[in-house]
Amino acid sequence: MKHPVFPRSVSSRFGFVLSASMSFVAACMLSAQTYTTPAPKPAPAAMCPTLGWEENLAKYLQPDAAFPTTDTPLDASDCMFHQWSWEAFVWATALDAHGVPRFMTLHTPADLLKPDGAPPSAEPPMLTLGTRDIHATGAYIEGTGAIVEADGNMLIAPNGYPVYASVHMNEAYFATAKRNLVINGGYLANGDADFFPVGAAVFKATWMRLDAGQEPPAGAYVTEARVPVLAVSLTPDNTIYAQPTGRTMTVKVALLGLHVVGQTVNHPEFLWGTFEHHDNDPRFPDGPNKPPSTASDPRNYTLYVGGTPFGQTNQPSTQTTATSTSTSTPLSTPSTTITTTTTLTATPRLTFNPVTQKFSPANNVVLENATGSETHSPEGPANIANVNQSGHEFLAGRKPPQSIFAHYDLIGTVWMKPGQYNLNSNQSNAVGSVNLCNSTAETFLQNASGSTTPSTVGNCFSCHNPQTFQNVAPMPNLPARRIALSHVLAAGTLYAVPNQISVLVPAGTVK
Repeated sequence: MKHPVFPRSVSSRFGFVLSASMSFVAACMLSAQTYTTPAPKPAPAAMCPTLGWEENLAKYLQPDAAFPTTDTPLDASDCMFHQWSWEAFVWATALDAHGVPRFMTLHTPADLLKPDGAPPSAEPPMLTLGTRDIHATGAYIEGTGAIVEADGNMLIAPNGYPVYASVHMNEAYFATAKRNLVINGGYLANGDADFFPVGAAVFKATWMRLDAGQEPPAGAYVTEARVPVLAVSLTPDNTIYAQPTGRTMTVKVALLGLHVVGQTVNHPEFLWGTFEHHDNDPRFPDGPNKPPSTASDPRNYTLYVGGTPFGQTNQPSTQTTATSTSTSTPLSTPSTTITTTTTLTATPRLTFNPVTQKFSPANNVVLENATGSETHSPEGPANIANVNQSGHEFLAGRKPPQSIFAHYDLIGTVWMKPGQYNLNSNQSNAVGSVNLCNSTAETFLQNASGSTTPSTVGNCFSCHNPQTFQNVAPMPNLPARRIALSHVLAAGTLYAVPNQISVLVPAGTVK
């Protein structure tokens, strides 16, 4: 495996590594508009992080370090949950002797479909992104992720390439998932008692493909990866899709985001934390007090062009339009009736050029809730800010290239109260960052209203819950199981989100 590539001026950027809440000011300094976002003034966080916590982070960099699981006793404060997210992040990004982060050495969904007893590779294979597809030949290609997000939309970077996702599982997670795959009958055959053990962990990363010679975001981790060559196909209903062909090319990619997800003591629902590179996009304060749609940020970010009105951000790949038609009897009729029929039409926003492999237009992105609406305590946002500052200082003090990961911020952590997770649990049972989203992985699912009423929140448990394999047309409903919170159980089946996107194409592309 080739060594990762790092920017030249890593150390010069550490002065700009700010916590999630402290970056509000930079995120919303507006030039041409009258709106300005006030600097946040959260309540002081008492003893967060806890005494000696930063010093203990070093143990998670060790090659034989155990994944953290004991931070969540029954009386755990929200600070301890956010500390856990940072411990999991340090564990996941610990570099081995070849400069490869630990999470990239773990199992991927491709391994789930290999026969039992297949010999392991001598070294981790090159990262392979977005190749998941079913081909007409019946051959199934399963990479480490997809070219689309969980809602089926695609995030397009300013250079025209999709933002890719990858999934990585530790041994405890992998073994349990493989036993319970839908494709091998394990999901239906095994009972709800067959569940992930404490210590099971999974990581989801998002990656920006770089053009040849393009500089990566300053301070981002960069490596090489295989990405799919995409082609277009025409379906019988005259819909044009862009999808993987089975062929790949090797490119450089930069890490934009990382979900850290693991089961700890008292929390079978797993803790869900998410990190983003500090320069991805503007970040709005938590809650409903958003900038007006006409406001903008004058600064350029990785996924946001300075001056773009905020009303033009986070636009999905498909535009849904409603057309209404009415029929009525003449007004002279004694009992006039009016019938209105509304037709919803989904029209692609994106144009794909198979020659350049690029999409247009690119997305402009903002993070809607800078700490995921952390509501577990009045000090929640301040606790995240303090833990971020401590984590940044720890990593900035490591030798390069390990220190590069100081450029990533914890956005927030979401979990459930002990004893709350059951077959009926969903996002309304969430605690902590109840509107947690990563702007590079759940771009179009963010809760713009910032509402924290349980019935209106949106977080990881909106999609990852025991009912995952229900209402997936045209597939039959599968019984609810707690283990269904894992989407990798769908590997190799049509329960997985289709790894394709409907597009427009230049004239003459499809004959």
